[in-house]
Amino acid sequence: MGWLKRNWGEFVGPEASVAENTGSLASAAAGTVAAPLLDAGRPRGRKATAGLSLIAMDIWGGAWANNTRSCARWYERPGQGTRQHVQFAALHVHPFAIAAYDRGLRERTSPMLWAGLTYGYMMAATVTIRRFPEHRRALGVLTTLGAVALDRKLGPSPTAGWFAPAFATKLLLGHASAALWSDTALTTAP
Repeated sequence: MGWLKRNWGEFVGPEASVAENTGSLASAAAGTVAAPLLDAGRPRGRKATAGLSLIAMDIWGGAWANNTRSCARWYERPGQGTRQHVQFAALHVHPFAIAAYDRGLRERTSPMLWAGLTYGYMMAATVTIRRFPEHRRALGVLTTLGAVALDRKLGPSPTAGWFAPAFATKLLLGHASAALWSDTALTTAP
């Protein structure tokens, strides 16, 4: 059981409170259950439904977790710099998985173009936020709003209309910028 606690702490921050952990797990569970129900696409088999639920679990749970104080402190600790934040963001290729679900369903923008622009925007926004740390909070909010505006312009995913706002909340408002937290909150022990 110690390995689970240690690995969970490495994921959400070792200082995570009961409330923060509960919120992260509840958000992940809500995404897991809600994603198939919110899917305006076509009927899917069990594997495809499970895949969509796993994506939602990660994005919804991460949107909560990455915006908690303990998680923000963990990813802003000494030794965690721009390279680590960009690497973390780069691993989130979820838009391409959502594009696969959207094949044949999109009306305004091709699924792969939507995925490429969504992913590219997220990467560029992450680099921008990390390049200007003194403006991280404003940039986190602005780039999150920009991601939602881009999604609305391109046309949201018919499979996962929730995706772009949750994705940006997780990666830009939370992980890249820790926008909800002051520098003092990030450097002062709880």
